[in-house]
Amino acid sequence: MYKFSFRIKHKNCAETGLSIKFPKHHITVLDIQAKDPKQYLYYIKGNQKEFDKIIIYLEKSKTYQFTKEVERSKDTLVLLVILFQEGFIQNTIQKYNGFFIDLHTVSEGFEYWHVGVVERETIEKIRKELKKAGKLETLYIGKVDFAQHLLSPQQKKIFQYAYDQRYYELPRKTTIAKIAKALQLTQATVGEHLLKAENKLIHAMAKKL
Repeated sequence: MYKFSFRIKHKNCAETGLSIKFPKHHITVLDIQAKDPKQYLYYIKGNQKEFDKIIIYLEKSKTYQFTKEVERSKDTLVLLVILFQEGFIQNTIQKYNGFFIDLHTVSEGFEYWHVGVVERETIEKIRKELKKAGKLETLYIGKVDFAQHLLSPQQKKIFQYAYDQRYYELPRKTTIAKIAKALQLTQATVGEHLLKAENKLIHAMAKKL
């Protein structure tokens, strides 16, 4: 399989606009897989003195339907947001059977994406379509073995603990809050790492079906 990493300054994109407005903040985006409407968690790291300004900006923005603060710490602001616009880049990647290797991030006006594909030829099809969306820069194209080092050490630690505590049983025998307390981490960190681990494991297993 192959990995395609790129960054794009997306025309008329809500996240690009937010990043340009607050260039010193780094944004990690989680699609929380809500059916309708599409909801996302923003993990925004940067100067806390500007967190209130960011919230006001989003609430006034015509591209955001809903903004709610979930959590804030010294250098991190977590927001639940709903956008009016469609996920063009996500749709393009999925159109050509690509899958997401990692969460996409936004920094200094650029969105950063890391995508896996089965056939190398697929990458050029994705690139051709994404060029229509804005300024596209390829960061990496190469063959990779996703079976090795599938999870980062932190993802493996949190996922294994959650599994041992029977988090994945129905009904669940523990919660993210309890896992976070036991591991001395924030709930946001635990939730993010579990989501990453689950995404990677599901894709790896699906390819073997």
